[in-house]
Amino acid sequence: MDRTAIIVVTICVILLFTWPALLEKISPTPPRPPQPTNAPPAQVTGQTNAPTAAPLGQAQPAQLPGAATTRPPVVPETELFESIETDDVVYTFSNAGGLKTVAFTGHKAKPCNGNGASNPEVIQLNRGVDLPLFALDGVDDTAFAVTPGRDRLAMVSTNQAGIRITKEFSAGTNYLLHTTITLANTKKEPVTLNQRRLMLGTAMPLQPGGYPVWGAQWHNGEEMQDIDEGWFANRTLGCFPGTPRPDFLSLGQAVKWVGIHNRFFAMTTMPMEGADGGQVYSRKTTPRLLNEPQEEGEQYLHHTGVLASLQYEAKILQAGESVVQQFTTYAGPKEFRTLEAHAQTYQNGIDSIMGFDTPVFGFFAKLLLRSMNGLHGFGLGYAMCIIVITIIIKILFWPLTKASTVSMKRMAAYQPQMAEIREKYKEDPQKLNKRMMEFMREHKINPMGGCLPILIQIPVFFGFFTMLRSAVELRGAQFLWACDLSQTDTIAKIPFPLIGEFPINPLPLIMGVTMLLQARMTPVSPTADPTQQKIMKYMPLMFIVILYNFSAGLTLYWTVQNMLSILQTKLTKNIVVEAPVKISDSPLAKQPRGKSKKKKKSKPKS
Repeated sequence: MDRTAIIVVTICVILLFTWPALLEKISPTPPRPPQPTNAPPAQVTGQTNAPTAAPLGQAQPAQLPGAATTRPPVVPETELFESIETDDVVYTFSNAGGLKTVAFTGHKAKPCNGNGASNPEVIQLNRGVDLPLFALDGVDDTAFAVTPGRDRLAMVSTNQAGIRITKEFSAGTNYLLHTTITLANTKKEPVTLNQRRLMLGTAMPLQPGGYPVWGAQWHNGEEMQDIDEGWFANRTLGCFPGTPRPDFLSLGQAVKWVGIHNRFFAMTTMPMEGADGGQVYSRKTTPRLLNEPQEEGEQYLHHTGVLASLQYEAKILQAGESVVQQFTTYAGPKEFRTLEAHAQTYQNGIDSIMGFDTPVFGFFAKLLLRSMNGLHGFGLGYAMCIIVITIIIKILFWPLTKASTVSMKRMAAYQPQMAEIREKYKEDPQKLNKRMMEFMREHKINPMGGCLPILIQIPVFFGFFTMLRSAVELRGAQFLWACDLSQTDTIAKIPFPLIGEFPINPLPLIMGVTMLLQARMTPVSPTADPTQQKIMKYMPLMFIVILYNFSAGLTLYWTVQNMLSILQTKLTKNIVVEAPVKISDSPLAKQPRGKSKKKKKSKPKS
């Protein structure tokens, strides 16, 4: 590689590491205005009936004629709380009209900060948000009277229009919460039940940076769809600022479930009778606790959140008439076995929140996750499970790897004969391709043999990536110096221009060393040109950049598989393949290899 190429590669590597910080310097994110402690989140005025931009591939929702503008529920001056506790979850309810927060007693906010008294705080969903789940934006306008029970709770209020609002909650098993909402007309004449939005939670990421896996999700009867902060920012190519989108309103499709999620946890509500006429509404919000100091071990609070809700249109309630709606909410970690069981029970594809729906990568993600949990059931730590799975994969692919090596060596041995064929048919490309394929078939040469092991392992790699970015099992799992396999294995940070601090992550560096060793040991395809050989030689440097800030679990898998590939290369190094001296239709079949055949000059007859 010449000096210019080295300089270009170096500049690209530096830009890959510093691009987010440079982008923030060029186009900084505008600060959010501070919000009063007990004030409801800022509303997007006039947007209820306005057409909103739809995601790519969806039609623009039509304007809703005659719909009433909703107003936010009233947050009581003195907010009172009651709780329902189970073995895994603490549901905290507010007299503002719903479920305030959900806390998971088995999952710490900072898994790397110890699990003892120094780190008491646990993961909470909907934290720092004024409007609780199941608050009715547009209907609730007074505080509720709350009646607690052992595993259930009821709250009642009558709004200014004379509609009695009853909300009953009961805790189930496996992170389920059952809810019944009754809206009854207590007057002797018809009343208007305003357009209302049923609040179903606000999503925020678990930590700054890392995997941008958080937002609102819903199932439209055919597939899962989602909206995240990037959709509202509307950046071109995900980087350059665009015109922000104020809110989102889905088409009038069936809604099997709707909710919010982050990387490892989800809060998903399933309408039991379907959500006929309901539309998914989402917008960005500002957390109420944003300006409060954050203590060590406390859960991270993002500067914005993405709210999810179901919007129902206005209707007339006759005297004595009531509307009853039942919901079941899954509020828990992204445990695939639990979600798969719920999906089979309710037949609504709720396991899609894991992100395993892609045909190829999703299949491998499910297979790898089941294998990892199966090995963990025998007492192995999750790091050892990843190592064992990697060894098993390498053993399964060993015959293919060996055959690939033999094919590459055979191709190298037959290069002189193949060169003769190319020379003979250079004027006729069709005959050249036909004869070359016949020759390779006759001598058992596979031109793709060197690529097949890599091509087959690509779905496995992306399966690992898909699985590790959402499987809660690896959160807090330790391996040597890495205290959390779901995060980078940072051991220190050093000051660095432009980006502030540069993290030292040993596993990606070790992975890069193993890739360089593997590249040096792997036989280069004889048909590769010098430029291609140089690119393959320095490709590991790009992988270091790409995987440097990925989870330690993913880099652990790639490092172990590199070490096993080096061992395989050593085992196949002594395989020798000899090619015959002659081939059938070579013009030099009778001539020893390496010697050219000279034409005899004919002597003129005297």
